[in-house]
Amino acid sequence: HPNLAEAPQPLIKLELNATQRLIESLAGHSTILFRPPYNADSRPSSLSELIPIEVAQSMGYLTVLENVDPRDWQRPSEQELLERVKSELPQGQILLLHDGGGDRSATVAALPKILDYLKERGNRVVSMRDLLGLDKESVMPTVSAEQKSLHFMASGLGFHFLRLLHDGLHWFLVVATLLVLIRTILVLFLARLHRPPTTPNPFLPPPVTVLVPAFNEEKVIVKTIESLLTSDYAGELSILVIDDGSVDGTRELVRGIDDPRVELICQANAGKAHALQRGVNAARTEFLVFVDADTQFERDALSELVGACQSPEIGAVSGHARVGNLRSFLARCQDLEYICGFNLDRRAYAAWNCITVAPGAISVVRKSAILAAGGFSFDTLAEDTDLTLAIHKAGYRVEYQPDAVAHTEAPETFATLARQRFRWAYGTLQCAWKHRDILFNPRYRALGWFSLPGIWFFQFTLVAFSPFIDLLFLQSLLFGNVGDVLPYFLAFLLCDLLLALAAVAMEGLPLRKALMIIPQRFVYRPLLSYVIWKSLLHALRGAWVGWGKLQRTATVSVP
Repeated sequence: HPNLAEAPQPLIKLELNATQRLIESLAGHSTILFRPPYNADSRPSSLSELIPIEVAQSMGYLTVLENVDPRDWQRPSEQELLERVKSELPQGQILLLHDGGGDRSATVAALPKILDYLKERGNRVVSMRDLLGLDKESVMPTVSAEQKSLHFMASGLGFHFLRLLHDGLHWFLVVATLLVLIRTILVLFLARLHRPPTTPNPFLPPPVTVLVPAFNEEKVIVKTIESLLTSDYAGELSILVIDDGSVDGTRELVRGIDDPRVELICQANAGKAHALQRGVNAARTEFLVFVDADTQFERDALSELVGACQSPEIGAVSGHARVGNLRSFLARCQDLEYICGFNLDRRAYAAWNCITVAPGAISVVRKSAILAAGGFSFDTLAEDTDLTLAIHKAGYRVEYQPDAVAHTEAPETFATLARQRFRWAYGTLQCAWKHRDILFNPRYRALGWFSLPGIWFFQFTLVAFSPFIDLLFLQSLLFGNVGDVLPYFLAFLLCDLLLALAAVAMEGLPLRKALMIIPQRFVYRPLLSYVIWKSLLHALRGAWVGWGKLQRTATVSVP
């Protein structure tokens, strides 16, 4: 029941054709009669209200307009409805009443009184075909058996499918909205509850080895190493760069750094996980810090990170990654994603010991925990997620230190962002499937009941279905029932905004930064849906994906 006067002509034709097919599939008859809804039916007030009549005429329909409209859709009492009919009857003899669109009890109750009144006036109530002087077959032609079969296949099943799809998406929206609301409340509560592990006092900094896997990193590797060398860490520090078959000047640049704390290991190209495991095997310290080759540490980041890992029950500590190249809108969107997505989640998950990834960009891990977890696995692309879940299984706690800050390089184009997120999504999918024994396992508590199910639903299912939800929202805009979907849409957006406000407040940033979450969601939603579906299709095909390393721009700056 859309207002066709506000619809484009192609949509008017779609409405008429779809309604005709629906009538034919249900009744076995078509119809030549048409009445446009809203004001165009009797008293058009603008040229646009005549357009639906013109379109219908061009398609062969006979337009029927009423003269008496008692506006029963306003739900007057039955007596008021009768009085309205009486007052309008001198104007014409075609009466409009509604049998849908809500509670029609007053219309049903008033109808016998209206009929009695018409009989008293000497009026005779007839069907439209009698009024026109046409037979039934002319007004509602019978659909042939061949057409009926075709309509059942093309229209009947199609309408059933659309109904199932519409109902399915509706209930998915209801369930998804409730789960998003619950998750938002939990994340906000847990993030406020979390207290990062404190550095012992007095604290004797232990020897630390920093592992930097590198593959064609000549633009960024020197600045990354310099940020580590200028750290205020007071303990023994070794930096081990594992070059994974670079074909640019990465090796020469590392060799040119005149500092005995920097060591280079070269290997044939085998992948990031192999490079990291090579570094673990070569390291001679218990505490290993993982750093991506494009990530620059703030001066106190190493001290904060290692200081938080002193309790023997802690196997790994995630640092606080921020985007360092904020010169484009896309990079600023990713910075907000790091703040209110990755970092806020880790802050919340740490309260219940259910962090799913200590990132390769900035984290510290005990070597004994890595060995207990079986070392780096080579059968997934998300080696940091894989290792983190394995460390949980080995009985260690995984923590988060928000004061250990590093700045990493984010993709600056949609193409490079899509490549990065595809690798992340595909690797996370592999890890979620590989470690599916954690799911709803009481042994792992919140990891199995909260964060890992969250990956399956919020990172995969919800994102995968978001294009269909967007289509449902678009359909509601076009067909005039936006109120059916808008509350859910606003609920999602409100939850996003609340999380963004909380995240920027916890980091001491201006609250206005959180407003970028609104355009960010519209920019990210189709892209993330694309990479999720691409990941699912690759997984079904069993296709392998390589490093997927981005082309560096060397634009990271540390405040």
